Order: sequence, then structure tokens, then C-alpha cells
Amino acid sequence: MASNMEPVTIVTMSALGGGFMVGVWYILVRSDAKLNMRPGMSAEGLRQSTGAPSFGRTKQEIDRKLAIVETRRRRSEIIESRLAVQEAELIAAQRIRKLEEEANNERNRREQERLRMEEEERLRVASEENRMKEQQQQERLRLEDESRMANQRAEEETRLQQEKEELRQAEMAALEEQRLAELEAAKLQEEMDSRAAAEAAMSELQERLNREGAMTGDVQISLMWENFNDLDLHVVCPSGERIHGGNKLSECNGELDVDANVRPETKKPVENVVWPGVSAPPGTYQVYVHHYKKHKKRRAKDPTSFQIIVNNVGDYREYHGDLTHGDPITLVCQFDVPERNEQTENAQRSLEDQMRLESEESARQEAEKDEEEATRQAELAAAEQQRLTELEAAKEEEELASKQAAEDAMSELQDRLDREGARSGDVQISLMWDNYNDLDLHVLCPSGERIHGGNKKSECGGELDVDANVRPETKKPVENVVWDDNTAQPGEYQVYVHHYKKHKKRRTKDPTKFKVIVNNVGDMLEFDGDLSHGDPIKLVAQFKVPSQEERDAKIEAIRKELENIGSKNSTMQNDSGEVESHSEDENV
Repeated sequence: MASNMEPVTIVTMSALGGGFMVGVWYILVRSDAKLNMRPGMSAEGLRQSTGAPSFGRTKQEIDRKLAIVETRRRRSEIIESRLAVQEAELIAAQRIRKLEEEANNERNRREQERLRMEEEERLRVASEENRMKEQQQQERLRLEDESRMANQRAEEETRLQQEKEELRQAEMAALEEQRLAELEAAKLQEEMDSRAAAEAAMSELQERLNREGAMTGDVQISLMWENFNDLDLHVVCPSGERIHGGNKLSECNGELDVDANVRPETKKPVENVVWPGVSAPPGTYQVYVHHYKKHKKRRAKDPTSFQIIVNNVGDYREYHGDLTHGDPITLVCQFDVPERNEQTENAQRSLEDQMRLESEESARQEAEKDEEEATRQAELAAAEQQRLTELEAAKEEEELASKQAAEDAMSELQDRLDREGARSGDVQISLMWDNYNDLDLHVLCPSGERIHGGNKKSECGGELDVDANVRPETKKPVENVVWDDNTAQPGEYQVYVHHYKKHKKRRTKDPTKFKVIVNNVGDMLEFDGDLSHGDPIKLVAQFKVPSQEERDAKIEAIRKELENIGSKNSTMQNDSGEVESHSEDENV
């Protein structure tokens, strides 16, 4: 209240002081009546008696009247001064009342303004609270939707994972069954191939055995090879005894009757271990081959390929391999000789089993041929589709990674280009490295012209506007080849990097790692590599600049893709709205 009354008090004091000053001024400047005496009249002359009529009494009467007039004038002036003071006081009082009214009006206006602002603040706080509540409600609904969608996705992924696992288990079981069948078929095929190879080699073997006068028996192991080297045949009998060049005749009746190339005598040698007649004891036999000696005078070469033909009571098998001089003795095969009373039955059973297996195999192969062909075609189509998908995904991933790497390197590249005052365009190739060596950027245009330090400005519009570290000037160099916008020729461009010079005074080290960043009409690509001084020029990247028609087609495709994405988002929003409406109906 004191602060509100203070201006009123000041105004009142100012008005009173002003009125007082006006009254004082009026008193001081008022015109007093003065006595006018005619010239020639003086008080001294009036006192003299000159014998003329006396004016003293007349003068006194005049003075008295003048005094009365003066008194009345002064009284009038006093009255007028008082009236002026009263009028000034009245004016001051009016001004004070007016100021008080203005102060009251201002105080009322301020009070109304304060109430209005308080009301506005209350409404604003209430609106803000309502907005926050709505945002919290929307956020809660959004989180609930995301949680529901996440649960649905997790359930769907779990179901798909279970189905995939079941399918994988079924496929694994089918593959295992197929693998066992293939192993069985491969084993049978191997036996048949071994018998066929043995039969094919029998004529050559028989010719060599006849040449050496070798014996034959129902159990016989023969070794053949095709040079002057000395290979040795070793056979371990069921008793553990070893038949070889140092023990040619064994206690189990086995005999090494042919031992070839102790001296380099023939280029078609043969060695033979045989049990005459039916004297071979039953059991497991192991066959080894040893590269004993390489006859240098004959200039025989290694490795030496060989063949083993085994006659196991009429069952011929062929095995092959190769050895080099110095290799350890090698186990080639092992086989079981049956009991004598079982040999006929085993031979008959083996023949029947072989015929049965061959018949079953033939029937199975015929039955599975069409199915396998259909499966193979389907698998080939699926594999091709998967391969194309994987190639596309790998290509997209590689492009995304390259674009991301290029964007990560763009800040550093831009700093270096700005430092060198380099130009920019819609087709631009930049080379960066991080030492004082001199690397050169080469760009091969579609016309075949090469842009490099010796041909900085090409006829195809490209220009090498920055050529760094001709002298070892900076540790963060950059080179730049650029085409002005819409001047690059469409076609295939190749980018090469050459390690031109290693500045030894700067003690830089090799290999020098570098980055090539390509701006192909907005597509940012990044390539890494390293070079050492003396390495040949290296092809780092190649890319195709599209024609104007291809650019327009690409822009149109991107526009359509964005429209499809927008329509899909709109459809998803509508679907989510229908789901929410349905859930609200269910809650109701």
C-alpha cells in the first residue's frame, strides 16, 4: 500500500509547492502605487512661506487620500493573491484527485491483468497436464502395441523355428538314410570296380607272371609297377610272420617266388607271393608295399604308381597307389581267407549275394531314378533360387557396408578436399592414405583414355585437380579426379592405384594402406587396399556410370518404391486400427 501511495504523495507535495511558488511570485511582481510629484515641487519649497497660498493642507489631504487608495489597492491585491492561492490549491487538489483516480485505475488495471494472467496460467497448466496425460496414454498404448506385436513375432518365430527344426530333423534323417544307402552302394560299387580293375589288369599281370615263371594258387598277391625302381611286396600272415625279400619262404607255406628290380632289369616288373594249391591258412592277411631303392642310373622318376592284384580263393580285387623313395612302408589292403570247408559255401553265398545285391541295386536305382531326378531338379531350382537370393543379399550387404564405410570416411575426405580446394561433381573418385609416400590415382575412362599425373585433364571431361605428395608435404594426403555435373560419359570406369615413390627422408613404412571413395551419381562406394613400393599398378574398383535414361528410370523406380512403402504403411496402420477396434469391442 505504501508503494501505491508514494506517487500520490509525491504529486500532492509537488502541487502544493507549485501553488506556494505561484503566490510568492505574484506578490513579488505586483505593481505598487508610487507618488508622482510634479516637477518643480519639493518638500523644501512647500515649507517656505513665499506669501503664496499654502499647499500643505492640500498635500496632506492628497496624501491621506492616496494612502486610502493605496490601502484599498493593497487589500485588493491581497484578496486577489489569496484568491489565486485558493485557485492554485483548488487546481492542485483537482490534480491530486485526478492522479488518485488514475492511480486507482492503474491499480485496478494491474489487478485485473494479474487475475487475467493467473487465469491464463491456470488454463495453460491444465492444458499442459491434459496434453501430458494424452501423451502418456498414447505412449502406453504404443508400448502395449509394440509389446503385443513383439509377443506375436516371438510366438511366430518360435513356431517357425520349431517347424524348421522338425523339417531339419526329417531332412537329416532322410539324408542319413540316403548316406547309409550311398555308403552301401559305394562299397558295393568299390568292390565291383576293384573286381573289374583286377579283371582288366589280369592279362598284363598274367603276361608278366608267365615271363618270370611265377607259380599260382588259390591265394595269390601280385605287385606291378612301370619303371626301374625297386619296390618290395610284404605280406603279413595270420600267424604274424612277414613274407618279403629277406624272408621269401614262410612257415605257413607262403612264398615270394618273384622279386623284381633288385638290379634295374625291367621297366615292367612284377613281384608275386603265392600259396601253392590250397595250402593258405585261414585268417586275416595284410599287404604292404615299400619303396626300397631308386636306381639313379636309369633316371627313374618318383612318385612311382603301382597296382596290387589279390586272388582270395577266386575273388579277385585290385588296389593301387603311389610311393616316393624315402616314404615309410605303406599298408595297401587286408583280406580274410575263409576256412576250407566254408570256401565253397562262401563262394556260392558270395555269388548269390552279389547277384541279389546287383538285382536289388538295379531295381532300387531304377525306382529311385525318377524320384531322384525330380528331387534333383527341385533341389537345383531351390538351390539356384537360394543362391541367387544369397548373392543378391550378399551384394546388397556389401553395397550397404561399402556405402556405410564411405559415409564414415566422408568427413575425413571432405576435410582434406576442403584443405586442398578440390572441386566436386556427381562423378568423383578420391584417394586417401596416411603417410608421406607418393601414391598415384589412375582412372580409365570408357573411351580408353587414362587420367593420371601425366594426363591431368582428359578429353572425356575428367580432371585430376589434386595431386598430393609429389614432395613429402603432408601425412594426410588426398588425390581427386572429378567430372562436373552431368558431364561424365556413361559406361564402365576402372580405378587403379600405383605406389609411385617412397620418400626415405620421412622414414615412411610399407605396405601403405589406402582408401578409394567413389561417388557414382549419388551412390557412395568405398574400397580398401595396401601397396608397397615396387608393386605393380593395382586395379582397385570398377563401376558403371548410368546414362540419363537409366538415371531417370532409377529415379522413377525409387519413387514407385516409396509410394509402395507409403501404401503398405497406410495398410498396416488401417489393420492395426481394426485390430485395436476389435480388441476394444472384445473388452466391451
